[in-house]
Amino acid sequence: MSSIRRFVALLGLFALLGAGLVPLDATRAYEVQTIEVSEAGFNPPICRMNREFVRFKNVGNEPRRIIIPSLFPEDPPFFDTGVLQPGETSNEYKSENGGSTVFVDAFDSSLRGTVITPVFVPKWDTQCTPDPNLQPPVPLCRKSEHCLRLPAISADR
Repeated sequence: MSSIRRFVALLGLFALLGAGLVPLDATRAYEVQTIEVSEAGFNPPICRMNREFVRFKNVGNEPRRIIIPSLFPEDPPFFDTGVLQPGETSNEYKSENGGSTVFVDAFDSSLRGTVITPVFVPKWDTQCTPDPNLQPPVPLCRKSEHCLRLPAISADR
């Protein structure tokens, strides 16, 4: 009976010490991918990542609101960052399912970004680094001292 107790105690000791000696696999911790958004669009426009978290950073000069549109226009979006002021970073969105997810700027629907996650494999190499050379366009009259900005006014006859 005492040999069984010693064996169980030794097995418990190995279990406790062995967990600290085994290197942790990279899949145990999650990563957060950051996609930059500006007047120039999403940077990168296609983010290849694992089933982890993504967030958006407004690097432009105007407010942005990133959404996953619903199937019907009258329904609320599936995901909504709220209004992101310049320099702000959004809350994180967990991409749990494999496939592609299209994110849209609610203020400019022509700006779209796609997040692709693995379907048939548990993980793959991520490619979601923003291009450092992509700069948002400079607003008109930014460099000119003599530029006059007027509101657009229209009238119906």
